[in-house]
Amino acid sequence: MPSTDTTTSTSHFEILPAGLPPSGSRASVPASAKDDPRWARRAAEALASSSGADIARVQATLQELRKCQEAVSEQLGETREAVLWLQRLEVVEQQMILIPDYQVKARKLAHDMKNVEERLLKAKKRAEKLIGHELPSHPEEDE
Repeated sequence: MPSTDTTTSTSHFEILPAGLPPSGSRASVPASAKDDPRWARRAAEALASSSGADIARVQATLQELRKCQEAVSEQLGETREAVLWLQRLEVVEQQMILIPDYQVKARKLAHDMKNVEERLLKAKKRAEKLIGHELPSHPEEDE
């Protein structure tokens, strides 16, 4: 069971380090921050005087980094668009490479179709000769 004795408990400001004297002052420092109402202001001044320039440099560096980040972000967008364009161009190039093959296939198909047409005409003539009269022609044959 926790102790309820309030005499041994300490509040948060009692465990803070003792206050800092003003710069260049030989004034005494209270034993506890509890006794120094200016502790926070003095601690902030001491921190700012010791690292204030560092904070300003860090802030300036952060601003430069944000600018660089924006520029890189824009360049990434442009680069992405360029890569997509190149990928589409590669697909077109691959298709263009195949055009001669397709031309050869088309010529072969045209040749085969002409052979089929000639064979059909021969078969039709034989059929007409066997039945003794001329077969009706289709409109496609006249063209």
